Amino acid sequence: MEEERTMITFVSGSSRFTYRVGAIVIRHGYVLLTRNLNDDYWFVPGGRVEMGELASQALARELHEEIGVSGQIGRLLWVNENFFRIGTVLHHELGLYFLAVLPNEAHRDISARFHSEETGGARFEFGWHRTDRLGEIRVVPGFLTEAIMQVPSTVEHIVHVDESAN
Repeated sequence: MEEERTMITFVSGSSRFTYRVGAIVIRHGYVLLTRNLNDDYWFVPGGRVEMGELASQALARELHEEIGVSGQIGRLLWVNENFFRIGTVLHHELGLYFLAVLPNEAHRDISARFHSEETGGARFEFGWHRTDRLGEIRVVPGFLTEAIMQVPSTVEHIVHVDESAN
C-alpha cells in the first residue's frame, strides 16, 4: 500500500501558502518551460515539496513524474517569495529554484514540444524557449523572465509581487 503524500500547502481564509521547487534547465541558449494546457502562462518544471522531503529530492521526483527522466539537480540559484492572486485567492509561495541538467538523450530536439498528463487529468505542454525572447511570452513568477538570462554565481533572494495574475 502506497503511503499518503502530504504536499506542503495550506489555506487560511482567502489565502493559500505553497512551498515549491523549480528546475532551471538551460541548453544552447534555450530554457525548458511548461504550462497547463488550460493556462496562458509558462513556468519552469517542478512542483510542491512533500512533508519531510528535501527540496532537491522533491525536484528530482517532480522532474521524473513530469518528464520521465532523472535529472541532475545542481546548485540553488534563487529563493523566491512570490505573492500573486488567482481570482479571489491571495497566494503566498515560497519557491526554491535550482540549476538542473537533463540527460543528453532526453528531449534533445529543442524545436519539439512534448506533453504529459498528471494523475487527476491535468495536461501539460513542455517546450524549449529562447532565453533572450522570454519577454515575448508570459512567464511566472515574473522575475524569471530576466533572471534566467543571467544565472547568478551565488544564491539570490527575490521577492516578487504580481497583483495582475488571475
